[in-house]
Amino acid sequence: MADYKHAIKRILTTEGGYVNDKNDAGGETYKGIARNFWPKWMGWVFIDPAKKLNGFPTSLEKIVPLQEFVIQFYKQNFWDKIGGDFIADQDIADMLVDSAVNEGIKPAIKRAQSIVTMAQTGIITPELVTKLSSMI
Repeated sequence: MADYKHAIKRILTTEGGYVNDKNDAGGETYKGIARNFWPKWMGWVFIDPAKKLNGFPTSLEKIVPLQEFVIQFYKQNFWDKIGGDFIADQDIADMLVDSAVNEGIKPAIKRAQSIVTMAQTGIITPELVTKLSSMI
């Protein structure tokens, strides 16, 4: 079975660190988690006070609970929703979760369904997982 720890490493290499770009619809963002889209994410509780300290934003990397919230965020909101734990091949799981992060869960699942010639419902099913696993 695919391993979430492997997938999160790939996700975080592309999602970067802290950014607050006024031209970005997501607004303030940490490791790809945009405050405008995820305002109730618990990580903001650590980020807000850290803004007032020396070494910000580099200092965020040293806040262990914040890093744990990042990992938990991607697992709960993307990996679990694409059924990552049930996909046999790591590369397929990595591609599907990356697609879910970047374009949304339903579009990512629809694309996977299209690839294995299934009806495009955007819902992960045991049949889709079986077909994806048989692609190895």
